[in-house]
Order: sequence, then C-alpha cells, then structure tokens
Amino acid sequence: MFIRMKFNKSKLINHCVLPILCLLSSSIHATALDQYLIEKKLLNNDYTIAKTSELKELLAALSDEDSRILPLQIDQTTLIEQMRMYPDHLQLQGIITSADFTQFAASQSKEKIHQLLTDGMLENCKQIFENEFQRVNPYKAKLTLSSDKNIYHIEIINSQCKF
Repeated sequence: MFIRMKFNKSKLINHCVLPILCLLSSSIHATALDQYLIEKKLLNNDYTIAKTSELKELLAALSDEDSRILPLQIDQTTLIEQMRMYPDHLQLQGIITSADFTQFAASQSKEKIHQLLTDGMLENCKQIFENEFQRVNPYKAKLTLSSDKNIYHIEIINSQCKF
C-alpha cells in the first residue's frame, strides 16, 4: 500500500506523532497530522481535503498502528477499545466500566442515557475532533459504547460543536 504512495511507514508514524493518541489533549492550532497532510498535499492550506483516496489509505495505516496501544481509558467510566479514522468520520468503540452505571441506567430511560452520552461527547468536541481537517470538512464521530446490559450508539457532527 505505501510502496505505491512512496510512504515510509515508520517515518510516517514518527512525523505524525501518533495523533489519535492525543484524544485527551486540546488543540487550538493545526496538529502534527494536519501539517503532515498539508506537506504531502492530501489537504489544502485551508485544511480541506484535496486527495480523499490517499487520505483514506493514510488514515487506515495510522489507525492500524494506533490500535496497538488500545485500550485507552478516556475517563473514569469509559474505556476505548477500537478507534478508526476516516476522511469523513471517526469510529470509536468502547465499554462503560463503571460498576454504578448499570444501576444508574436502570433508573433512567434509554433515551435519557443516550442524551447524557451525547451531551458528554458534545462537551468534549475539542478532543474528539482534534485535527483541523476534522473541524473544517464535514465530519462526524460515531461512538458505540457497551455496558453490562445495553449498547449505545452515539453520533455527533462537527457542526454541533463550538470550537
């Protein structure tokens, strides 16, 4: 895959500083990944996507590389087990690890829990949509969280966020 595109995978990973690992860090300026993608002309200078198919290949390689470091504890109750980046969305899968969640969920409607999880994602937009290309282009985050008894599918789009 990278031979055709003339990418050196280890050099690529080093230059990008494994950007998915930075989900918890806030970013005001372009990330190392944004800069690398501009340098490789996969993004334009305004962070719009210039070459979708090449970007898709690169993000797939980064996602594969980053999967080695998972699971990732993102807060006291959530553990992310899978993470994939695409040119138009971010796919996250995880579990709710809090022992109290089952009891809490039993006292609330599924819709209320879904809304609380969605609100939590919206409060963390800066971390979820970390890279500028995820903020500038139409982009969404899809999160699937499993608890002991339920599976929750949450989706937000970057236009719902206040960066």
